[in-house]
Amino acid sequence: MAKVRKGKVITITSMKGGVGKSIAILQLAAVLKKIKKRILIIDLDLYNGDIAFALNLDVKGNIYNLCDDVANNRYKYDDNKEYIVKYDEYIDVLASPKDPRQASRIDRKYLEVILRSFANRYDVVLIDTNHILSVTNMVAFECSDTILDIFTNDSLDIKSTKVFVSICNNMNVDNLLLVLNNAVDDRKKYFSEYDMENLINEKINFIIPKSFYVRGIDKYIIEGKTLDVFEKMLNSNSKDSVNFSHLALRLLEDNKEEDEDEEK
Repeated sequence: MAKVRKGKVITITSMKGGVGKSIAILQLAAVLKKIKKRILIIDLDLYNGDIAFALNLDVKGNIYNLCDDVANNRYKYDDNKEYIVKYDEYIDVLASPKDPRQASRIDRKYLEVILRSFANRYDVVLIDTNHILSVTNMVAFECSDTILDIFTNDSLDIKSTKVFVSICNNMNVDNLLLVLNNAVDDRKKYFSEYDMENLINEKINFIIPKSFYVRGIDKYIIEGKTLDVFEKMLNSNSKDSVNFSHLALRLLEDNKEEDEDEEK
């Protein structure tokens, strides 16, 4: 019997700002687009979300409007055009609230319903978060197949990551992957990989290479060409771009069995 198709839900987080979460989520989206996956990016950084800005999208509705309509029985399951903006054939975006005051009015029970609902409509749901252990972030973690914790080669990042890993271990979280981002600032080389793993007391699962560092990234963000830059990187077929693509494939591996059951 065919199973109901469920897309992969991947949440990107960190315990400190400025580590490149939003950029990393766009890099990951570029990889998934290359293998023709239908992607929804949910900007759950409710106070300072910048995914829509980085993609130069004209946003009308957002995640607050969606949650509010669900709460007040105004939501139509088959029509999400009021809330979701299309970037291209493969990538859709559910933006964060324009007014940060709306963030505190998002009820977690409706947020959970929405996140689980979209997992049945897309191949991959990518969730961007802020660096606070808020209620909304905890809901995202609970709904996720994989949590990617991103940090940089920086003492404060490493300390914060160690704390987060400890919290996850205490909560028996078994779907956390640690991602070292060397592409935020190519001058940061304070610790070796061995030193960082000893400090965190956990294995680093993946490294975003320093070759992915884009000088003048703000210019591309303002022009809405951020994703174009990453797509060109991936099309170069360099060793680093191939390795980065392997991360996306690894994140999707758990869905392979479900897809095979659906085809039978």
